Amino acid sequence: MSPTSSNTCQNCNAKNELPFKYCSDCGQKNTNGKITFSELWSEFQDAVFNIESRTWRTFKSLFVPGKLTLEYFSGKHRRYVHPLRLLLVTSVLFIVAMTFQDFQSATNHGYNVKERILKNYERQRLYGILENITDSTNAIFPEQQTEIITDTILTAFEDSLQTILFESDNKFANRYGDKYGANININKYASFGSEGPEMISKYDFLNKSEDELVAIYKKDAGSFERLIFKQKVKHIKDESQIMSAMIGHSTWAVLLMMPCLALVLFLLNIRQHYYYVEHLIFTFHLHAFIFLVFAILIAGLNIFPWWMFPVFMVIVGIYVFVSMLKVYQQSVWKTIFKFLVLSISYGGLFVLFLLGTVVFTFILL
Repeated sequence: MSPTSSNTCQNCNAKNELPFKYCSDCGQKNTNGKITFSELWSEFQDAVFNIESRTWRTFKSLFVPGKLTLEYFSGKHRRYVHPLRLLLVTSVLFIVAMTFQDFQSATNHGYNVKERILKNYERQRLYGILENITDSTNAIFPEQQTEIITDTILTAFEDSLQTILFESDNKFANRYGDKYGANININKYASFGSEGPEMISKYDFLNKSEDELVAIYKKDAGSFERLIFKQKVKHIKDESQIMSAMIGHSTWAVLLMMPCLALVLFLLNIRQHYYYVEHLIFTFHLHAFIFLVFAILIAGLNIFPWWMFPVFMVIVGIYVFVSMLKVYQQSVWKTIFKFLVLSISYGGLFVLFLLGTVVFTFILL
């Protein structure tokens, strides 16, 4: 890359004293714009390895409690990934891990409400057809033996149908009760726990849209009641849609609660020399570790034994405590007290934001 004889930087137009190799203002190399292949390859290697080195250094430091935060507070910013970017990357890894394990659908448990209701409806329709055939057969052949045969066939089929509907090995089917009949109670599948039965026709449920069902069953209801009814039906028809949205909104809820958590840390350590934004950075680093740990846990859900779940929770707790001990440099007993206050605050904030997320997702999706 040949230098230019001009004293003006080609990138930022700053004036420099000739001869100059790098711009004193933006740092770009003095060039006339002509690039050789070797220079392009050299710049590519530098960019890639610098990124990889910084990323590797960041994750390596993240697994040492408090180290990444203290390094960042000491002024070593360019050596590590920006805290907010690190948080977003680890949260994306967490969401990808959940998607990989198919957390977004109740079919993960071998149970799909709409599909089961459809099979239920088809079995009952088949039973009705068979019942009509036996009645016609008995009318054409009124002999007692024919009636005995058709009644035996019909009884056997009904017994089989009742067994399928009431004695299924599927725990979700038993819990929700796929009852034998022409109607379903949508509050068996989606409710806030206090509503009474709300029956709709299985035929209507399977063949009509949410808006059509609202027009039929909630014609005289208020707008809010119509909205809740519509969302219940939508959830039953496609659980994966609402579960996917809830996972996404829950992640955002955790991200949005961090400023509140940073405020708790600020108030707990108000005599410390840290600014509020530094507590926020510390919160970002803590959650980046938590997201990363749970991404690993969820990705290995089918590999890890059951006891790894409580072990991971203990590891997270120890990590947060040791990080607080190192960053704020207070006595063990003070740190224990503040850790307990932080844990209680975290639980309360998480429940508050999670409820808001659930309501937001259920009503507005």
